[in-house]
Amino acid sequence: MQTALPSEFKKGMVIMLDGAPQIIEDFHVTGTAQTRHKLHTRLRNLKTGRVADRQFTDNERVPVAALEHRTVQYSYKQGDTCVFLDAESFEELELTADQIGDRHWFLKENEEYRAIFLEGKLMDIVLPPQVTLRIEDTAPPIRGGSDSTWKPARLETGLEIMVPLFLDKGERVRVDTATRKYVGKDTSGKEQ
Repeated sequence: MQTALPSEFKKGMVIMLDGAPQIIEDFHVTGTAQTRHKLHTRLRNLKTGRVADRQFTDNERVPVAALEHRTVQYSYKQGDTCVFLDAESFEELELTADQIGDRHWFLKENEEYRAIFLEGKLMDIVLPPQVTLRIEDTAPPIRGGSDSTWKPARLETGLEIMVPLFLDKGERVRVDTATRKYVGKDTSGKEQ
């Protein structure tokens, strides 16, 4: 199995720790020229969905998982399970609500997502940096208001975010999947 040093880590890389695949969600380095550098990581276990913090020394070699990437389409949610359809084999694949975590706010039926497979088994999906969602409920628009004034809005997936005052129900907005914040109004306008 291929290994990597902590200096080679990247967000989204999957490493094997204690026999389980862990995806690197975030990391930062601490230490000075006089002390040893340590890499602090936030890892999410792809089997259980649990998030944990772990430190690595700069010379520690860690096994990297051999991954396969394919396209899947989100079909539906059944209880605590999200069902996806493999775009190549048309096989139904499942991820639990724990594995999906808070990313469920960005899943839309019939949308395609990039999926991570390990040894032929679906492990995770990768969200794009931004998704477009329709506003389901918000206060009536106020024209001529300041761009710095915001109001709450509930989107089609149930996610609640703050949006500018000029937006109305039915309009589509782009949302950052990492911060869960409004990025801009979708240029295609209202849905019919």
